[in-house]
Amino acid sequence: MGAMAPEPAHVLVVDDNVEYAQNIAEILEIGGCATQVFSTAEEALPVALAPRVTVVITDYRLPGMNGVELVRRIRSARDGVQAVVISAYADEKAVDAARLLGAQFLSKPIDFGVLGRLVRVIS
Repeated sequence: MGAMAPEPAHVLVVDDNVEYAQNIAEILEIGGCATQVFSTAEEALPVALAPRVTVVITDYRLPGMNGVELVRRIRSARDGVQAVVISAYADEKAVDAARLLGAQFLSKPIDFGVLGRLVRVIS
C-alpha cells in the first residue's frame, strides 16, 4: 500500500469584493488548494466551522461582522483553523486585533506569491 496523499488545504476566502476574492481563490486552486468564496462573514461562519476547513482568508472591512470578529468566532468554536486577515486599510488597530488572535495580516494589494507560500506553511 502506498502512502495516501495529504488532503489539500480547504481555504475560505471572504471579501465583499467578490471578483478579488475569486482571483485569490483561483490562484490558490492552481497551487492545489480547495477553495470557497463568500462575500460576508455571516455567510462564511457556518461553513468555517466544518472540520475540513483549514484556512480562512478574510478582508478586515466587511459589511456586518468584520474579518477579525469572524476569526474570533471561528477560533472560539474550533481549534486548528489558521487565518489571514487582509486589508487596504492597514491601521494599527486592525493589525493588532488580527495578531492578538494569532492571525497573519497582509496589506492590499497583496502579493499572491507571499499569500500562496503563507497558506502552504500554515495549512
